[in-house]
Amino acid sequence: MSDYYTLITALPWLPDLEQCKQMPLSRIALDQRLTMLTDADRQQLALVERLYYPDEKVLRGSTDKEVVQQWTDQLGQVNSEILRQRILFHLELRTLMAALRSRSAGMENSALFYGVGRWLPRIRKHWFEPGFGLEEVCPQLQPLQRVLAKEDALLVEQTLNQWLWQDLAFCEKQHGFNFAALACFVLRWTIAERHLNYDAEAALTEFNRANMQLLEMTGLEQQLAQGEV
Repeated sequence: MSDYYTLITALPWLPDLEQCKQMPLSRIALDQRLTMLTDADRQQLALVERLYYPDEKVLRGSTDKEVVQQWTDQLGQVNSEILRQRILFHLELRTLMAALRSRSAGMENSALFYGVGRWLPRIRKHWFEPGFGLEEVCPQLQPLQRVLAKEDALLVEQTLNQWLWQDLAFCEKQHGFNFAALACFVLRWTIAERHLNYDAEAALTEFNRANMQLLEMTGLEQQLAQGEV
C-alpha cells in the first residue's frame, strides 16, 4: 500500500487556476515523487489520466461509437468510484459540448449521436429543444451555450477548465490523504500546465478541426448522402 500521507505532503500547493502564472514543479519532478506509489497505484493513475485526457490521435482514428465503447469498458477498470465520477463529469461536459456543436452543424438524426453519461438519453430525446430539456438539471448548459455562440476557442477551453478545476479541487479537499486526492492533484496539475501553455491561434485551429470532425464522425455526411437532411 502506498504511503499517501508522505507523498501528498511532499507535493507543492497549486494556486487557483486563474492565478497560476507558472508551474510549481515540472512533470519530471512530479513523476519522481509518484515513484513512491505501488505498481498497482501507478497503473490506476495512468488509466485515470488516460480517460480524463483522451489521446487525440486515438480519437481521430475511431468513430464516436467506438470511442464511447472504449471509454465505457475502461471506466469499469477504475477502482475508485470517486474518480470514476470525476471522469464521468468531464466526459459529460464534453458530450454536451459535442451535442451542441453537432446540432449547430446541421445534424438532425439524434440516434447517430454518441456520448457518455446521464444526460445522453435526454439529449437524444429532446434533440430539437434549445437546451435538450436539461435546463433544470445541468447548471453548465446555458453558460456553455453562451461561450460556444461566441466561437472563441480560448474562452470555451477556459470555461471548461474552470469547471473541471473546481470539481477536482473540491474532491481533493474532501478526501485528504488517499489515492483519490492524489489523483485529483495530478489531474489539476495537467489542467494548470495546459492553461499556461495554451495558444489562442492553435486553439482556433483545433476548434475548427473539432467542428469538421463532428461532421465526419457523427453521421451528418451519411445523412446528407442519403437525403435525410
